[in-house]
This record gives sequence, C-alpha cells and structure tokens, in this order.
Amino acid sequence: GAIAIDLALKQPEAAGLIVESSFTSIRDMVAFRNLFRIFPVNLILTQRFESIQKVPQLQMPVLFIHGNADTTVPSFMSQKLYHAAPEPKQLLLVPTAEHNNTATIGGEEYLERIKFFVQSVAANKALSNN
Repeated sequence: GAIAIDLALKQPEAAGLIVESSFTSIRDMVAFRNLFRIFPVNLILTQRFESIQKVPQLQMPVLFIHGNADTTVPSFMSQKLYHAAPEPKQLLLVPTAEHNNTATIGGEEYLERIKFFVQSVAANKALSNN
C-alpha cells in the first residue's frame, strides 16, 4: 500500500488506486507494535513511508480495503488514510478478515466492490479523455 501511494503521487495521470491493508506510516507501526523502544527509530529508518502525509495529495479516486480482524496492520490505519484522502474515495472494511485473507473472506462483495471501482474509474477516465 505505501509503495502504491508513493507511485500514485509520481503518476497523477493514473485513473485510480486500490490500497489494501496499508499502514499510515512506519513510525505508527513501530508505535502500535511497541517495538524498538530502546532504539532511536528515527535515526534507523531510511524509508519512512509516511502515507498519512501523502494521501491528501492524491489526484485520483482511491479504494481502501482492510480486514477488521487484521492483527498485522490494524484496520484503523486504513480508516485514517481514508479520512485523509480527498474525494472521490471509498472504504471497504471486511468483517473477520485478517491481513492476507480479505479477498477470501470478503468473497463476492470484495470482488464486486473492486469491479465497480475499476469500471467507474475507467468510465470517468474515458470521459475526461474526450
């Protein structure tokens, strides 16, 4: 997710962006996990992936997807990214899904939301090109 957000900022002509199970920043993940308390994390990190600071700059529709039972990256991080992103945006929270099984648990709704998002983004891109 964080790399996709970085790339989307470098490619503003992209029609849309789907971000799944992403974190707000490495620093937030370290704080959430309560890791590296004795290490100067800010000095160690070479890539901070501050997605929370980048999503407000996105210039395309975004679909955020996250499993509500994700213990690797908590779903509240995708919710924060969603709230920070400009419109148009969508958020799909998949009940009981964990970090790597949102598609399996989300099933038909997951697929339909992605299909609808891609179709609407493609239609909007086609209109803007005319």
